[in-house]
Amino acid sequence: MFLPVKRYCFRAGLVLAMMVIITGFLFAFPCLAAVTGPGSPGGDPFSDIRGHWARQPILRLAALDLIRGYPDGTCRPDRSLTRLELVALIMRVGDFEKAAAAAGRQQTKAPIQTGAATPEDRLPRAPWGQDSLTLAVQKGFLPPEWVASFDPDGEVTRAETAALLARSFYLPPPGEGGGNSPAPAGFPDLDQAPAAYRPYISAVAAAGVMSGYPDGTFQPERVLSRAEMAAILSGLLDRNWVKVPPGRRLEGWISGISTAPGRQELELTSLSGVQKLRVNPGCHCFAGGVEYPLEQSGNHRAEVILDNRRQVSFINLLEGRTTEGKTEKMTGSVKSVALGEDNLLVLNDLNCEDHILPLAWDAVLAGKNARQDFRSLKTGAFVDVELQGGMVKKVTLLDTKKISGTVGMLTGKTLTFKDGYSQKGRPDSFIYWDRARIVDKDDRRAGGIQRGDRVEITYVDPIPDEIQDERVLQIKITSPNKTKKQTGVLQSIDTGDAYRIVLQKDREYAVDPAVRVTDLNNRTLSFSDLNDFKDRNVELELDGANVVVSVRVLQ
Repeated sequence: MFLPVKRYCFRAGLVLAMMVIITGFLFAFPCLAAVTGPGSPGGDPFSDIRGHWARQPILRLAALDLIRGYPDGTCRPDRSLTRLELVALIMRVGDFEKAAAAAGRQQTKAPIQTGAATPEDRLPRAPWGQDSLTLAVQKGFLPPEWVASFDPDGEVTRAETAALLARSFYLPPPGEGGGNSPAPAGFPDLDQAPAAYRPYISAVAAAGVMSGYPDGTFQPERVLSRAEMAAILSGLLDRNWVKVPPGRRLEGWISGISTAPGRQELELTSLSGVQKLRVNPGCHCFAGGVEYPLEQSGNHRAEVILDNRRQVSFINLLEGRTTEGKTEKMTGSVKSVALGEDNLLVLNDLNCEDHILPLAWDAVLAGKNARQDFRSLKTGAFVDVELQGGMVKKVTLLDTKKISGTVGMLTGKTLTFKDGYSQKGRPDSFIYWDRARIVDKDDRRAGGIQRGDRVEITYVDPIPDEIQDERVLQIKITSPNKTKKQTGVLQSIDTGDAYRIVLQKDREYAVDPAVRVTDLNNRTLSFSDLNDFKDRNVELELDGANVVVSVRVLQ
C-alpha cells in the first residue's frame, strides 16, 4: 500500500507525466555509474553524504535505485545539473523513450534543416542523448532560446527547470486553462527571472512541482544541485507521483523485530496482510528526519523500502501506534471492504443500518478463522468491531452457526421452536432473541416475527454444550406465518395454566392466551364462555405453529 496521494486541481495527464519524469531522474544519465548502493552490506552507499542536509532523501532514493553514485563511491550531492541531463531525464523513460528512438530513426532518414524559419525547427547537436533531444525539439518542449543556442553542458537554473517542466507537461500559465489555471506565484523576486519564464514559475509552483525557499523567494537564477533535486523527488514520492519498481515500497506498522546470529527480520503488518522481511545490514531508519535505532522502531507506522534483493534497506517512521482511548463497539455483517487511498469497512449493524467506517492504519483482524488481511472478509460475514476516535482498530470475525425451524413459542426474551424441535447438537430455544437483526428472505429489514414463522437463526455459541449461552445475531424469516381454518364440533375447553380446546374425535389444540372469541353476531366473548357452546359447531383459526388464535361460534 502506498502513501496517500494529495489531490491537485490540474489535468490528470500531468500526474502520469510527472511519474515519467521522476522515474528517469538521476539514474538515467550515462555519465553516472553505480558501483555501490544500499544493497551493499554495511555502511553508507555513498562516502560523501554523512552530515549532509539531504542525507535522508538521498538514502531513500538510493534504496529504490533512483540515485546511483560515481565509480569512486561518491554521490556528489552539491554538483549541479546540466541542460542535457535534464532533457534526458524527461525523455528517457516510458513512452518518451520509445518515441525518442523513433524520432532518431526518422531524423537519420530525413534530417531537420538547421536553417529553418522558427527556432523549434533548428536542431541542436548533443554528445549523447541525441534521440531524446530530437524528440524534445520536435514536440516543442525546449524553450526557443535553448534551441537557438543549446549548450548541453550548461548549468540549469531554477527558472530554466521550471520552464522545461511546464512546457513538457503542459502546465497552464496564469490566465490560461479556464477556472483551473494557477494564480500568479507570489514570490518577491519573481521579477528577477526572464519575463518569458515567469508564467512557468507560477505554473510549477501552483502544481506543487517546485516551491520557494523559507524566506519566500524562488531564486530563479540559482543553479539546481543534485541534492536539491533529490529533495524535490522525495517530496513527489510522498505524493505517489514517483513510479517505483513493483513491491519495493511498502507501508504498514512494524509489529515485530527479531534478531538471530547473522540475521535480522522485521514483521510488517498492514490491512492486506503480514510480511516477514529480512533486514539488510546496511539498513537506515529515520524518524522526523533524524536517524533512529531500528531496534526501537516497533509499533510505528512506517514506509519500508526494499532493495533489489528484497531486503529492507530504508525505513521512514511516520507515527507511533497508540492503543489508549475510549472504545466503542458495534456488531454487524460486512457489506464491503475498500483498501486504497481510503481504507473503509461498510458494516450493516443489527438494526439494519449501514455504517461507512474508516479503517485505522493499524487495525487488526482477529478471530478463530481470521487472517490479517481485510480483503479476506466476505460479504455477509458477521463481525464485532472496536472503534477509537471513530476509526476501526479491531475487527473480530465471528464463528457463526445457523439453524432453521418454526417458531413455536415467543415471549419477550425467549424464542422456542415448535414442539421443542431442534437439529442434532443444536439448541431448540434462544434467549434475548429480541436483540438480533430481523430480516426477510431477501435480507431486507422485517417488522418482527410471529409464532408460526419459519425462520433461519444465525448465532454464535461461545461455549459449546453450555445451555442457553448462544448469542443470536440474525433471524431471517424464510416463510412467514400463514393461518388456516379448522371447523368442528366443540367438545371441551381447558382454562388452566395452558388453554386447550378439544373438538369432536379428540382433535386437541393449544390456544393462545390472547385468543379472540366471537359469536354469530360477532360479539366478543371470553374463552371460558365457550363452556356454554359445547356440542356447537365452531371455526378455529390456527397459526403456523398450529396454535388457535381465534374461535368463532357458528351456531
